[in-house]
Amino acid sequence: MSTTAPRRRRRVPWIVAGVVLVVVAAAFAWRAGQGPAATSTLAEPIQQGTFLREVTGTGVVEAVQERSLAFAAGGTVATVAADEGDVVAAGQELARLDTASVEREAATLRTSLASARADRDRLTAQQGVDRLDAQAAVANAEDQRVRAARTVEDAERDLDVAERLLAAGAAARDEVRAAEAALDGARRSLTQADLALRTAQTRLGNLDQLAAAQRASAAAQVTQIENNLANVESRLSDTTIVAPFAGVVTRVGIQSGDLVGTQAVVTLADTSLLRVRARFDENRAAELVVGQAAVVVPDADTSQRLAATVERISPVTLRDGGTAQVTADLAFDPSEPLDAAFARPGSTVTVRAQVRRIERALLVPLEAITEQGGTSFVYRVERDDGDAGIVRRVDVVVLERNPTVAAVEAELAPGDLIALVNLDALADGAAVAFPNVAP
Repeated sequence: MSTTAPRRRRRVPWIVAGVVLVVVAAAFAWRAGQGPAATSTLAEPIQQGTFLREVTGTGVVEAVQERSLAFAAGGTVATVAADEGDVVAAGQELARLDTASVEREAATLRTSLASARADRDRLTAQQGVDRLDAQAAVANAEDQRVRAARTVEDAERDLDVAERLLAAGAAARDEVRAAEAALDGARRSLTQADLALRTAQTRLGNLDQLAAAQRASAAAQVTQIENNLANVESRLSDTTIVAPFAGVVTRVGIQSGDLVGTQAVVTLADTSLLRVRARFDENRAAELVVGQAAVVVPDADTSQRLAATVERISPVTLRDGGTAQVTADLAFDPSEPLDAAFARPGSTVTVRAQVRRIERALLVPLEAITEQGGTSFVYRVERDDGDAGIVRRVDVVVLERNPTVAAVEAELAPGDLIALVNLDALADGAAVAFPNVAP
């Protein structure tokens, strides 16, 4: 017993088909007296064209680059400079918090910083003067010590001369005593000069140490104020949201006067590079392969066709209620311009990924194919007199099939008529009657 492949109900409604068959049977009743009755059927010419088998899913258009933006610190919203749908440039201000108190703090710190820097500069200048004075004192003490040392040398020579004269009887004892007293005084002056020199040198060294400590203190104060000011200025920058890249504002969740924290309040999308994130039934998703061609059909206008390619397939199956689905990302063809009316973030679409494509294939409706004993065949209608003829069984090799049509290899040609209905009643060579079919 033969079994027929599933019929395409949408091609010829069964009620209409029944009426046609009744009319055809009545019209050819006269043949009953002239031989075997012709079997009524419908015939259709074979088409040749591109065969497609597709996996269908549903998805949403997304921006490849999308960012939710927030203030770095909380506060009261002062201005909102962008609305949903606005096209903005990179670096453009989108929203700002009230900064009056922070700006007052910054102004105070700037004043303090200017004063601290002035104090540091005055200290440096005064230390320079003090060091010059200390160096001059050291130089003067060194001169005094040199003179005292020379005086000691002169006194020693005078004493030596006096002693020799005394030994020769040419000088009195009092002259020797006077020379000794002069030498003692010169030596005391040298000692005092040494002490004065050491004192001046110690003062210079202490002055340098003190100056270094004072400079370090003044510099630390300036640095602290600079850091405080930098923190406040950073807080000022934290009160502004700017666009990190050029794009379209897709959401604004604040308005002037709102008290906000650090939650996202503005969403920005770069619409120059879009993708589709689609979900496919897990039973069909196994046929998806990265690199497959696909067609994206916007739900807003199903006449549109946007070329895309499967870019990524999720390794995880998602369960949603009682179904399991696989997510895939598809990239639009960069060489084809996108219609902004249908390809924009948030748009819902139907995705048809091409699992199999055969060019110049013979296309046979599934209802015309009979499968019997492991063999597939169709009945070719050979017209002999207008709307009558005979059928010939032609074996076919089904290369691929989709829900409505099969691509086949067979001894058939485009335009050949094939029977569509009453296939169980047909046999090779059987007479058939059918309505007139346009070429």
